[in-house]
Amino acid sequence: MEFTSAQAHQLTEVLRLRPGDQVSVFDGTGREIIAILAAAMRRRATARILGEAPALASPRLAVTLAQVVPRGAAMDLIVAKATELGVARIVPLEGERSVRRTSARAPRWLRIAQEAAEQCGRKDVPEVAAACTVVDFLHGHGRDTPLVACEAGEGSRPLPAVCQELQGPATLTLLVGGEGGLSPGEMERLRSLGAHLGSLGPRLLRTDTAALAALAVIQACLGDWEVRPGGETDGRSVS
Repeated sequence: MEFTSAQAHQLTEVLRLRPGDQVSVFDGTGREIIAILAAAMRRRATARILGEAPALASPRLAVTLAQVVPRGAAMDLIVAKATELGVARIVPLEGERSVRRTSARAPRWLRIAQEAAEQCGRKDVPEVAAACTVVDFLHGHGRDTPLVACEAGEGSRPLPAVCQELQGPATLTLLVGGEGGLSPGEMERLRSLGAHLGSLGPRLLRTDTAALAALAVIQACLGDWEVRPGGETDGRSVS
């Protein structure tokens, strides 16, 4: 098998691998190929395939992060860290109070997700959906999937308490607003769908901090980090 020039650069200049070293290759769908480097140069690298690693069990919780795109490069950070935190799907949103209007950046965000998956040893890459408005997203959201919105307003409860009441769903959608928050119309639509409003404590968090904090809470309460009988967890620690 032959690697792209960018992958060859990463193998030789970043990871400092040489011919004879073993590498793991992910195809983005959950498959992991074990190979031995045959040639390793700055712009070209090839490997001999040894076999395929055993498949891992599917995550117990598939999380969709629906994120109103913030200004600057904050969405790049959100995509990378949400990938590390195990989301299955990322939906960039444009809200009625958006500070930044979305643009055709899905290819960039997908590339960031791919790089983050490689860095954290994840075998699959989350889907990065086409951008849409909050209202359009909510209009198409299925009622069978729990919908949780980060919102500290009226009717909200601490996010851990919200998670405890969901009783182990297989899928979940987390919606996080932007710098301007959600509009009254968007909040009304959320409530009409029976959304759970979860707060993240007494401090005002930036939208990127809120998204990642909420994902961590969800993984701890319902997902890969949940403690099993005997003290075991599904998660893997990293250095």
